Amino acid sequence: MALFRPTHAEAAPAGVRRELPVTEAENILLAAAREGDTEVVRGLLAAGTPAAPRDARGYTPLILAAYHGHLETVRALISGGANPCEPDTRGNTALMGAAFRGHQAVVDLLIESGCRVDQQNLLGQTALMFSALTGRIDVSRALERNGAHREVRDAQGRTAEDWAATQGVELPAPHQGAPTGQ
Repeated sequence: MALFRPTHAEAAPAGVRRELPVTEAENILLAAAREGDTEVVRGLLAAGTPAAPRDARGYTPLILAAYHGHLETVRALISGGANPCEPDTRGNTALMGAAFRGHQAVVDLLIESGCRVDQQNLLGQTALMFSALTGRIDVSRALERNGAHREVRDAQGRTAEDWAATQGVELPAPHQGAPTGQ
């Protein structure tokens, strides 16, 4: 898909994704998502603001809300048309950000929304690698219960267990059978 880099508030041609926000409403949406201001997010979406503008780093409002653990804001963005699985410019997804930060409820919602648990970013890293790296064992277990594979390797050949070991974290054996509580 071609990218469109406008210099002012002009619409992108059909079938072309805008790379950066070009309206004040989109900038406010990005800020509100980052801060978890769900009411502002709902209001902007109801007024017709696109659900997925990107900031200068390629982050969407949903990626920002998920990374900061704003569950209700994530829900509002998904309800408003945001693609819960859309990656940023480096291939990182909202699921990866929520897993890295240990936001279990957001991880669960994104999995329920159909995000692939083994999706890899441009460096081959997965949400499980991020949760393992930061010692988020409950998140790692949830990802594995939903199909994440610890044997997936990134571009450097590292697995989730390798990433955990870099921080002195040991991933417990994968759970067998029914999910357990936290």
